[in-house]
Amino acid sequence: MSKWFERHPDILYAEADQLASTSSYEQQHHELGNLFVSAGNILVRANGRVERFPVAIVYAEATPYDLPKVFLLDQPLTESDVKILARLTCDAVAQVLQQKARFYFKRHQNPDGSLCLLEQDNLDRHGAEFYDARSIIRRVQQWLTAQLLGRPMPESQEVELYAHYPHRLPVHILLTAAFYIAGASRGHFYLLPVPLYTAQQDHQLYIGAGLVSDSAPTDETINWPHMPEGLRTPQQLTRQPGKLRQALKDNKLVEGYWWSLPGEPPVFADGVVLLQYLTDNLPEGGQPAELLWKPLKDRRDYIFVGLCFPNRHAQPEWLLLTLERTGNQFKADYARRNVPELLRNYRLASCYSEAFRDQDYHLRNSGRVSYEAVRGQAVTVVGCGALGSEIADSLGKAGVGHLKLVDNQTQYPHNSIRHLAGLHLATLPKAVAVAQVVADHNPFVKLDVAVEDILRGEFAHYMLPAGIGICSIAEDNTEAYLNEQAIAHQRTMFYARALRGGKAARIFRIIPGVDACFHCLTLYRREQHEDFVDVPEDTALPTLRNECNNPIRPASAADLKLISALTSRLLLDYLQSLTPTAPNHWVWATEPISGLPEQAGVPFSLHTRSLLPHPDCPYCQALHRMRVLIEPAALDFMRQLTLATPGVETGGILIGKISAGLVHVQYASPPGPGAVRTPMRFERDVESCQQFLNGYAAQGLLYLGEWHSHPDENNNPSTTDLTSLARIAQQPQYLTTKPIMLIFTRSGQVACTVHPVSATYYLCTLETLATTVENTNQPPVD
Repeated sequence: MSKWFERHPDILYAEADQLASTSSYEQQHHELGNLFVSAGNILVRANGRVERFPVAIVYAEATPYDLPKVFLLDQPLTESDVKILARLTCDAVAQVLQQKARFYFKRHQNPDGSLCLLEQDNLDRHGAEFYDARSIIRRVQQWLTAQLLGRPMPESQEVELYAHYPHRLPVHILLTAAFYIAGASRGHFYLLPVPLYTAQQDHQLYIGAGLVSDSAPTDETINWPHMPEGLRTPQQLTRQPGKLRQALKDNKLVEGYWWSLPGEPPVFADGVVLLQYLTDNLPEGGQPAELLWKPLKDRRDYIFVGLCFPNRHAQPEWLLLTLERTGNQFKADYARRNVPELLRNYRLASCYSEAFRDQDYHLRNSGRVSYEAVRGQAVTVVGCGALGSEIADSLGKAGVGHLKLVDNQTQYPHNSIRHLAGLHLATLPKAVAVAQVVADHNPFVKLDVAVEDILRGEFAHYMLPAGIGICSIAEDNTEAYLNEQAIAHQRTMFYARALRGGKAARIFRIIPGVDACFHCLTLYRREQHEDFVDVPEDTALPTLRNECNNPIRPASAADLKLISALTSRLLLDYLQSLTPTAPNHWVWATEPISGLPEQAGVPFSLHTRSLLPHPDCPYCQALHRMRVLIEPAALDFMRQLTLATPGVETGGILIGKISAGLVHVQYASPPGPGAVRTPMRFERDVESCQQFLNGYAAQGLLYLGEWHSHPDENNNPSTTDLTSLARIAQQPQYLTTKPIMLIFTRSGQVACTVHPVSATYYLCTLETLATTVENTNQPPVD
């Protein structure tokens, strides 16, 4: 492949001409080989004199798309030096010139001695951007002038202070919220080592788990979730010094020392300069070395030092440094400078650190996902297979605050070919494996796991009490059962299915009473409704095998990832608004689908539909307010029992039939001989009422609800009444999710209320075959 100067000779000639003719640069040698290298002096006029600064300017192979590097040198390069450098690679040049570099310990000087002063802009907005030699030399000249005159260094848009230290440890530190609590000036901090993969053993990751102040009272309500068990609060840390010492000895924790500074610190040449700066700049004065004396005496290999200061946006920022014990190489130099003996074996190095708070962690999602909108949302993911695992991961990464993962299957090695979880998580339950990956990607999400078969579990066991659900099981019987339960509990569900081997997908939303439910879709398909997109099976992609009634269908991981991403996007759009949109049914396809002439032939199309509840769907129609019809004889029976003992409560059960939208009360039971009846309390005789119900079972009559009387003229349901009916609605043995309650006043006036499961009860007009019985009380307040 040709070199950059062969592809862009005009740029080479222009740069060479500027290097030779710019008055601020005194070129002494240049060479064109594998690289283009120029050496000379940059001239700086300050304080009435001209200063010369030796530099090497190296143009990389990526020119003109990469900036040339300018190295600041101790001595000018010879012609022979330049010829040798021009034959090397960029990395080799940096290694050679690092040994010849002059370090000023200021912002913008890199560890190899080069300067980073200009930033190329966003390619999408302006196209490729090139700074010529004059612009680069002018910028270096400004930096050197600031160095000579003691002025602030010229800044680019973003600067990371740690990057300008000649020595940097391969250490990455994540700073939790504990490090951003204002009001203190110095203290101790604790780092938790995080194991990395074996290939990264030359690097170390720490979580900055806890921070205490030596100069101000520590908030006793603080909790440090990343500290070892038993050391997660300031009280535990103080009361268990032995446990702390053992954790430090076992390298389960690393201790560091920190100070708060009034302004941004400079780049420190060594530990001596650091300690002198702290002595001169700390608000409370004193000798900061006293805090470091013990670890120096203990000859620790690494002593961590943290400096907190306000950045250019007046926000707290941290610089993490280490005193690294390296041997005797500094002894002679330090002895000449009267450096304390304990410091003579230590080299100063910087560490990369970043904020590890939820708001910082989700910053990259901003714009398309509002973290403030989704952090308080909850989603239950039913099915953690190839689709469900990727959906869970996307929702976790987006910042959804609470996820529950439901699956009863095991993660086998062969699942990993198209699953989120890899081989190292094989043999775990899929829900557990996926939870580990999601937590690894976002440690701020709350995760619950249910290794449960939903066909054998109760809805409340595997669904979170709030939020929405997404099911990707794609098995008709299981999803039909889930549909029944979700409708009965008034819970919003999304469903996602891969079709035709992943070449198509069906995604639909079911808000009970608003959208067509799973059963509605079955009815629409049978009718061949024009708004239902029927996607035929691909006969060329038959089921691969069946594992214990679990069909394994062909589909590539790439297709499934696309479908899961699309599903996640629709879920996030809903979670951010919680306002039902008209489209509630989406069919995505990579190929034409019959019945869609408007987009037939357009690959990767998303077809949207709006399907309302089907008029013949018993589940959706049951969501409408019920009519309650009562036999006059049953009504008269209850009223007579009430009037017979007006100051004492009585009651029983109601039985009859129920159909879509109508409850027909045919009989009411007496309280039974073992009932508890007082002016303030009623408990029916359970065994007697059960016998009463059994007596009508042959006629197909069912339990419908309860009736009782109040000893006054109030027939509103009490708190006890509401609790009792809510419990009945949730218990499967009663065979109803909408029990009714009739309450009589002492004078025989009746009120009827309906108590749907997981929904607000409502007042209902009681109808008889001949007339209607008007309620005499006001409607209850929701």
